[in-house]
Amino acid sequence: MPFQNLLVPCLFVLCLIYSITPTQASPTLSVAVSIKPVHSLVAALMEGAGKPSLIVKGNRSPHNYSFRPSDARILNQADLIIWTGPALELFLKKPILALAKKSQTIMLVKKTNTDPHLWLSPILAAAIVDQVLPELIKIDPNQAGIYNSNADKLKNRLKALLVNGQKKLNQMKDIPFLVYHDAWSHFATAFGLNISGAISLKPERSPGAKRISEIRKLVMTSGTRCLFKEPQFDSPLVVTVLQGHDDVLILGLDPLGATLDPGPGLYFRLMEDNISAVASCG
Repeated sequence: MPFQNLLVPCLFVLCLIYSITPTQASPTLSVAVSIKPVHSLVAALMEGAGKPSLIVKGNRSPHNYSFRPSDARILNQADLIIWTGPALELFLKKPILALAKKSQTIMLVKKTNTDPHLWLSPILAAAIVDQVLPELIKIDPNQAGIYNSNADKLKNRLKALLVNGQKKLNQMKDIPFLVYHDAWSHFATAFGLNISGAISLKPERSPGAKRISEIRKLVMTSGTRCLFKEPQFDSPLVVTVLQGHDDVLILGLDPLGATLDPGPGLYFRLMEDNISAVASCG
């Protein structure tokens, strides 16, 4: 076959290869998120564009988590790392400094003397979405349309969650209850609740005899109706604190989603479960 006759088919094949290769080779954005509830919000924000990696899995707590080699690989490969901050996730502070030198990092809570459990308020969860959205678009502008659309849907769901939760918990406004650890101030503010106290102010440490005595007095004087334990801290102190107070119900709250599968739906399932649990105290 003459050379001229071979040239056209060869050029066609080359053009086809070059037209396909850039799309196939387009890198996937790598996002690492520290804990399940925040990971769920980010997963919902990224849905259709990618899936974030999760560091603290299962029923583990960031308060006493041990950093692993698999976590190091996640941080090392990440384009964007989203963590709450050292007030909750002190175990991540040094690894991020050492391994994430080329990554963008979002620290949601910069102060160490405040309640870092922001996501337990739908209002503050929406603020997390607003904080993460522009960083995703800056790093991955080709998917801006997906991120913006997901953010609008997510914030509408968060508004509905807040309104429905406030209606469901309206009867709990004047009913005091105890929690296991000091993680629920944002939840209480969002839904107008009356938390009389927490057994443990620092969950990485067991409360001493003085603290237990203080809580027992609080149960007697405050009219506490329920005490909420948490799956991350299966402590016998709950029974000790309530000894002689059989009228106080022991119920469960979960700030992290210990038994829930990670993904876009976890956050709303977690919050709805917690709202229902508190409502059952009434």
